[in-house]
Amino acid sequence: MPKKLEFLKDPAIAGLTAVAEALFPPNAYGAPDWREAEVVPRTLAYLEELPAMPRRLMLALFTAIELSAPVLVGCRSRFSRLPVRRRVEALRTLRASQFAPRRLIGDALKATMTMMYVSHPKVMAHIGERAGGIPGAEAGE
Repeated sequence: MPKKLEFLKDPAIAGLTAVAEALFPPNAYGAPDWREAEVVPRTLAYLEELPAMPRRLMLALFTAIELSAPVLVGCRSRFSRLPVRRRVEALRTLRASQFAPRRLIGDALKATMTMMYVSHPKVMAHIGERAGGIPGAEAGE
């Protein structure tokens, strides 16, 4: 990460982790959770591969959810310090907002995190993804 963006690293990682924990918690369905799917380290590796401008935008997104929680969510703390249930509720509220910038933040978080989660081999195996790339397809069909 370039030195001029280092100040974003800690709050961005905290925001990223908090969102991942809220969106992909341990569950009774047997689906991998955010830790098993390695969402945080894989997202950080993905960010390193991005060109400078998209990387800055992604860092800003995760930093914004972490540090702007009092405005975006209506709480008195950072996003990562909220209980998981409150974070889930906050993300749903953002995505359902009538105010387009709030909805855009919620949708950007959900889309980015879903892409990283679903692309993990354990998650793909859980949802039935075959090596051929077509869910449910068997060889020779």
